[in-house]
Amino acid sequence: MGPSPLVADCGPGSTDVSHRAAIHQLPQELIIVIFHLCFDHTTTVKVRTRLVLVCRYWKAVIESTPSFWTRITSADGLQNARNSIAKTGESPIDLTLTTVDMVSADEFLAVVSEKVSRWRSVDFAFDWPLPASFGGLQTSACHSLEKLSLLWGDINLTGSKFTLFDGGPAPDALKDVSFWGVPANLPPMRLSGLSSLVLRDVAYVQMDDLLSIIRNSPELTTLDLQECGSLDPLDGSVGLPIILGSLTACTFELSIPSIHFLLSAIHAPSLDHIELIFDMEFSPPVSSAFSPLVPEFGPSLKRILSTAKRIKLHFGYSRFSLTFGGLKIVLNSPDREGIEYLRDVLDSLMDYSGEKGKDLKLHLSFSGVRPTIAVLQTFNSCPPVEKLTLFKALGKKFISIQTIKALGTPITTSPHGWLFPELEVICWEIGLGGVGELEKALHARYVLPESTRQSNERQHPHLLKEIRFFSESNHLSLIEFRDWEETLRRIHVLTGGARIFFMGSLQGFDTVVP
Repeated sequence: MGPSPLVADCGPGSTDVSHRAAIHQLPQELIIVIFHLCFDHTTTVKVRTRLVLVCRYWKAVIESTPSFWTRITSADGLQNARNSIAKTGESPIDLTLTTVDMVSADEFLAVVSEKVSRWRSVDFAFDWPLPASFGGLQTSACHSLEKLSLLWGDINLTGSKFTLFDGGPAPDALKDVSFWGVPANLPPMRLSGLSSLVLRDVAYVQMDDLLSIIRNSPELTTLDLQECGSLDPLDGSVGLPIILGSLTACTFELSIPSIHFLLSAIHAPSLDHIELIFDMEFSPPVSSAFSPLVPEFGPSLKRILSTAKRIKLHFGYSRFSLTFGGLKIVLNSPDREGIEYLRDVLDSLMDYSGEKGKDLKLHLSFSGVRPTIAVLQTFNSCPPVEKLTLFKALGKKFISIQTIKALGTPITTSPHGWLFPELEVICWEIGLGGVGELEKALHARYVLPESTRQSNERQHPHLLKEIRFFSESNHLSLIEFRDWEETLRRIHVLTGGARIFFMGSLQGFDTVVP
């Protein structure tokens, strides 16, 4: 009985013409390159192992090439981890361990720790209980480590610090550090030369320790600091700003005084994205991250705002956000004061953006909230609202009829006479039962007495250009659309031919639009 086709000999020296396809004529070096191009960071050992079943030649190539086995994850199981670690040779090793994989963390670490000196990246995420030992991370043996990411979920170790690398300096090769919920003992590590630093919910970190890391990492590109309660501003000035010429992205979820301090301490001429997250309980509305504007941050802010094509304001059940170019501001636990706070911040940013800001339009988005007329009117002026998006709350059935009705109700407090007079796009998550209310609102908004239109041309709002009906749960059916097709046809006419989309598909109407 001949060899199985799954393990046939198909290499360059094979005389079996039936298996000598073009790929089998390639030299081994090129085969290795092709295999590597087929893999990415999500390719598991189990998937890679299937290739050895193709033929003896492929099996020999794969099993003799250490670089095919260097990405080891707990999702592959302990036996695959053992097999892989034995085949890695002297190649750098990338490790991923999560407790959701139902693999004993202690056993996994015991398997991979025999090659601790070859660890290149470590990505560990733990829930309780923690492993008895963290293998090479708590020794000075992992001197090849370039990336370290540790996440401890739902673990409260108040009163104890987590020490790595035998309490000595971190490896010189380490460039990417991320601690989530880990009470890392940072000072002994003497972190320097980093390209990325993420500290989220990290206890005990002090501002002077942070500044030391930043000052000694001039090539830092990413800085993410969130919920580090002990990261208080230092008394007095930091002195000369720390110049970070490569820093492009920052995220701060800290107190406003701490944010002010960091913005004054860091000079980042290449910064193009910054996200600021506030909890209104700890950041009173009377205070602002930009009031007074930190002089050192002024040029960066002007450049960040200049990238804006449209400003977006999103109001959710528990969060509000403002996106203006590369700047994003997020408010937790919002209320009416939070709305006014964002309005004030938006006004100050519009002033600061200068002439370019005058041409910008606003995208207003509501998710799971029913805004009052007063709230809607808060954003009725500069910048003008061009796009309106309405989402339902997760698991809720109500549709945002109140906001739609407001579009057809004249207002007297505005010189324009109508809410959002420059509105041109509506995106609406609904059951199509709300389409009738949209028709009523648009009829009231657009079908005006000729005398009114002539007496005050500014009272006539822009015609909608686009209306999108969608469902996050994909529950809208073609049957529902057909039930309301005539209503949508009339809306198409009312708007002078607006493009109407149903679940992403443009609907065609053969109606002649005047």
